Amino acid sequence: MNYQRRVKNLKVLGYLLQIAPFVRAVILTGSMTIGSTNESSDIDLLIVTKERRLYLARFFVTLLTTLTGLRRTPKTKNPAGKFCLNYYLAADNLDIRPHTARCARFHRHIIRVWDKDGICERIYRQNQWLRSFEPKIVDENQIAILKNNFPLDRWLTLSLIRLPLEILLTGKLGNFAEDKFSKWQMSKILNSKTRKDNKKTIVVRKNELRLHPKKQT
Repeated sequence: MNYQRRVKNLKVLGYLLQIAPFVRAVILTGSMTIGSTNESSDIDLLIVTKERRLYLARFFVTLLTTLTGLRRTPKTKNPAGKFCLNYYLAADNLDIRPHTARCARFHRHIIRVWDKDGICERIYRQNQWLRSFEPKIVDENQIAILKNNFPLDRWLTLSLIRLPLEILLTGKLGNFAEDKFSKWQMSKILNSKTRKDNKKTIVVRKNELRLHPKKQT
């Protein structure tokens, strides 16, 4: 998949995720942010959600991304151009971890696809440790293309689709649904073979979900 096609698909998904309840930011991370994308690269995303609604938001994000036919799963044989939903943070926990050079390589130059409530600025302020690292930009042209296309405008029409669901899932009903969805999703992840083989890189908490298994060789 060529680079322009990746950017187009990211724009489509970015707009689509404006429908997803409780999503507060969609942020590009990984190889695209340092211009090192190649033909086999996937597209890494950090999703920031409303506090105490991470797993409900993840359900809707997964559903909408699946509809594009471009969601990467553990069974995906060819990840090229697929969306890798590998990192979720709740808005009350914006600490990007672990504080390592490898993590900084993928998060030092994040690209804001879109956000709400100044989430990206909060991430920059709360992750000063990233400034200790300066990963090499491999292809400046790729970065220029991203900056010309993002951040996306937030469309009022899409917000009007999202808002009724957010209102419905606020309060006791939302708390009940989040409790059920979090238990279901956390159990599924924690009991998976992938998690058992990657206990240090797959982190499952109420306000953080980090799915970074080791690369298969």
